Amino acid sequence: MKPKRLTAAQRRLALAPPDFSMHGVGLTPDQYGGAVRYLFDRTVPAARGQEWYWQLDEPEFDATPLEWTRIQTVLFANAAVDLAPFSDDQVGMGLNYLMDNGLSDVPYAAVDASVPLDEAMRMMQAMPSLWRDGIGPRLARVHEPIGSAPSRLGFVCHMWFDVWQTFWRVRSEPRWQAAVWQVLREMLCVPCREVQAAALHGIGHELSHLDRRDEIEKTVAAFIRSIDSGDPDLKNYAEAARQGRVL
Repeated sequence: MKPKRLTAAQRRLALAPPDFSMHGVGLTPDQYGGAVRYLFDRTVPAARGQEWYWQLDEPEFDATPLEWTRIQTVLFANAAVDLAPFSDDQVGMGLNYLMDNGLSDVPYAAVDASVPLDEAMRMMQAMPSLWRDGIGPRLARVHEPIGSAPSRLGFVCHMWFDVWQTFWRVRSEPRWQAAVWQVLREMLCVPCREVQAAALHGIGHELSHLDRRDEIEKTVAAFIRSIDSGDPDLKNYAEAARQGRVL
């Protein structure tokens, strides 16, 4: 039996860009605004002080896995505007809470059984904007030894795909493989050395799980050719990533 042809309306819907607005994903302004304040409107601790998420009496934000997935979708897509009021350290702390399952259960939200795969994929479609518009401009002038940017945001940038457990739980799922690879590929195009190194770090760790070694080989080889000859460290790191040898 031949598959049914899509109607004109269905074709338009399939071609339409995803709606990453609060209304488009099904969040209220109170839900989203409350989450942004919870994550980022925090006092940066003094030297030797603890970040807010280590406080034992700190209440958790009341959101279901689906709501956390949608919150991240909107936040990633609108990072340039919605993170603008906060300092680099505040942004680093909040993103660390989303990244690290040792701090919260948010990394498990998008792979929770209650969250439809399409919702998780919409979140992943939004993720490149976090790196391009949210992290990249803040770290654009950083030129430290790879993986050693001395800031909370630098740590999150470099360690995201090392620490982030979301993909680890679904690494054999083809749509997740494609989605993670798309994020990493777009990160390589961000004009920020820290973001590019973070992409290479992720590629090096996830190479065996992305199920597209030839494509990755060609993409990283092209990236290596594009690196200025004055940055041998980045070139060497890219070569190591291509072979799955990064720390």
